[in-house]
Amino acid sequence: MNKLIDWQKIYNYPPIFHIYLTERKRGKSDCKAWSLLESIITNPNVRHAWIRRRWHDSLVASKPFFQDLVHKFAEEHNNLNANHFEVKEQGLFYQGRLRIYFFDLFSYQRARGGIARITFTEIVYEEAIPIDQEFLAVGGKTEQWMFRDLIDSIKRNLTEANAQLKITFLANPYLWSSWFLDVFKNLNKLRKEAEEKKTKNDNSGVLEIIKDEKGIEWLLYLNLVPGSVDPHSLALEERLNPSLVNWDEFMIDEPKKYQIIHAIQDFFFCELGERKKFKKYCLMHFTKNKKETNAELINFCFNLEEKAKSKLKKCLLRSQAQLLTKWVNMLKEEMLYFRDYRSRDWFLELIK
Repeated sequence: MNKLIDWQKIYNYPPIFHIYLTERKRGKSDCKAWSLLESIITNPNVRHAWIRRRWHDSLVASKPFFQDLVHKFAEEHNNLNANHFEVKEQGLFYQGRLRIYFFDLFSYQRARGGIARITFTEIVYEEAIPIDQEFLAVGGKTEQWMFRDLIDSIKRNLTEANAQLKITFLANPYLWSSWFLDVFKNLNKLRKEAEEKKTKNDNSGVLEIIKDEKGIEWLLYLNLVPGSVDPHSLALEERLNPSLVNWDEFMIDEPKKYQIIHAIQDFFFCELGERKKFKKYCLMHFTKNKKETNAELINFCFNLEEKAKSKLKKCLLRSQAQLLTKWVNMLKEEMLYFRDYRSRDWFLELIK
């Protein structure tokens, strides 16, 4: 089986948001970085940004990654020498000019201000899903908030060029409840398609292009076929991952009919279908809901702080332990399901 992915074909699709979710050793980082190098040697005006999560990642991850890559890149181009490039903590220089900027989400004092005068062509967020499955938050600012603030800083001086700024997320499928996947309402269905192709050794992957509520196009490329087989990795592979066992059985695709009964934090407790007996329910993150809700919706809160912060008027305090006990019993009776991976992972955190 040919395990090469035609990345160049995928790059040429028009959406301004691209998400590449593949197993390791599929070339998503190397090929994307290689394409950025190709662009800076052919066009003197393009600038790119390479983003990672933590403040020290530019030095310990991005810098050595590009140092190794530019030597291979120069070997493939007869008119280039590795000395034409210089990789520092702030980014990659080509012929003395900074062309690929290294940023991280939480060292905002390094990134804000000066970058507003630069027009970027593409921003790449590498390792967008953390291997420890923990998205960062600092001072009440979530990772999603920090990423948007960085983008707003980059596009402070709105021009026709940076209005078409392309943003690419590179990630391994460690977690399916990532904030940038919320726009894909049918994520569970796409994952099933990718897993089916994996079992058939079909390397074509799953490609989905959708428009969000504001009409902005997003592309998701999903390929779960593993890369080259490594004997050490193969020998150390878990035969059974207890954190994933059975939980996929409680996932449902988008229900045809549902009614929101009440809210809990960022989630809705919904009744499915129109059954009068043996009713079924699901937990749904609010971003997956297509129905309008109003401030009269009842919101269950676990403490007074949640009640004070809620924008909903009707807030009721409930015992977290009692509610979770009820939900667990409903799971065992096959009455409760999860509409999306955010609600599932939120529930798993609560019952730990």
